[in-house]
Amino acid sequence: MRNLYATLTVLLFLSRIYAEVNDRYYPRYHLAPPQGWMNDPNGFCEFKNEYHLFYQHNPNSSLAPGTIHWGHAKSKDLFHWEHLPIAMDPDQDYDRSGVFSGSAIVENETMYLFYTGHVNHPGQSPDHEEHQCLATSTDGITVTKHPNNPVLMGTEHQPDIRDPKVWKHLDTYYMVLGNSFNNNTLGRVLLYTSKDKITWNQVSIIDESDGFLGYMWECPDFFELDGHFILLFSPQGVKPEGDKYRNLYQTGYIVGDFDYSTNTFKPIAKFQELDHGHDVYATQTVIDDLGRRIVIAWFDMWDQNYPEQLDGFNGQMTIPRVLSLSKGGRIIQKPVPEIKSIRGETVHIGKSAGGTTVPLNDNAAEISITARSSKNLELFIESQNSSKSTVSINYDSRHRTISLDRGGNDGLRRTEWQPRRDLKIKIYIDASSIEIFCGKGEVTISSRFFPDGPVQVRLGDKSSVKHMRVTNLNRTVFVNKK
Repeated sequence: MRNLYATLTVLLFLSRIYAEVNDRYYPRYHLAPPQGWMNDPNGFCEFKNEYHLFYQHNPNSSLAPGTIHWGHAKSKDLFHWEHLPIAMDPDQDYDRSGVFSGSAIVENETMYLFYTGHVNHPGQSPDHEEHQCLATSTDGITVTKHPNNPVLMGTEHQPDIRDPKVWKHLDTYYMVLGNSFNNNTLGRVLLYTSKDKITWNQVSIIDESDGFLGYMWECPDFFELDGHFILLFSPQGVKPEGDKYRNLYQTGYIVGDFDYSTNTFKPIAKFQELDHGHDVYATQTVIDDLGRRIVIAWFDMWDQNYPEQLDGFNGQMTIPRVLSLSKGGRIIQKPVPEIKSIRGETVHIGKSAGGTTVPLNDNAAEISITARSSKNLELFIESQNSSKSTVSINYDSRHRTISLDRGGNDGLRRTEWQPRRDLKIKIYIDASSIEIFCGKGEVTISSRFFPDGPVQVRLGDKSSVKHMRVTNLNRTVFVNKK
């Protein structure tokens, strides 16, 4: 009885920890889990006039993904999120080690959710297997797994075949899957088709690594954008190359053309990184009812062990971004215009001299800067309490580069940017994140940072700008504070 009492006491203590989250790094307007662990976005869709986003979730710990569930939230405007009950548990033989990533399509007032069932085999070789599964929901809350799961075994492509992204073209359903082949040394994306969403047949290989693009391609997405097709994915195993590919794993895209009659994809450009910061991974897109292609990503990176883990939660999503394709074949990313609805008071506006300092309210703000592209620019996002909690943003006019440096051995991220006229930058700051949009959105830099207390924005002493506006952003997501 004494041992039982001790066990119940520990369980009660742990449940209280997980039910409460320290607010210091919890985002003010980015989606994050109510508690526990969050990684990849899943099942991004619009259902009955609301956006739904599922995500990889461990409700029992913020320290590790553990045995993954599907968390779930919905929103009318992509900023005011309502947490919903956990959508799927790893409760079947075919997904007992994890309900891995997947996608959604909506038909006949029903949400069809495709996901990877993951099963571990400790001590065996291979030590896991993965199969594709189907679940449905008619009310957007209760999810029922298909009685004949898995619907796609993929036996010949084991053990790493996962992350189904499904869409419909004419009367046929299409599914892309990430896969590792050649004894798990090369990554690729496979294409399957179906007439009924249940029976699937492989019809082609969309593209594959020649060694340069790593050993596994995760979270593939495939869609048409402004006259071309985009293969968007997260390759693992890409080696750093100067300022490129500095993260543990990358996320990027290949532009090409696709022929539905032959199911062949012909790249017309090389792989390009989607974002140039530390923390964008596992993207997923949706076409909403307005016809916009919107992308969202896990705003984190594997093996970072950020301090928020000790605060009862881990992970958040990026600002949802509208995608377009430039004439030069580069993806343009812009925050969804709904972000205007969360703007609060403008606390600074006008021409600004070097050294100008603006405190932020609740560490959440939008900063808009216009400056001369012929001059260097230096901006600091810094803690008012500690010089150690500083992020510097620099534009180098001579070398035409933009960079973010959050300090430490791997704190610098830098990429080329060549604005034609004025330097125009928008920066979105949240409690533990920074997102930079350069020009029309042709370059983005997204990184996490963890300030000590209240934050302020400061122009470098030798930097002056033609115009700077700092606007507080209102809070739209909340937690139970410790």
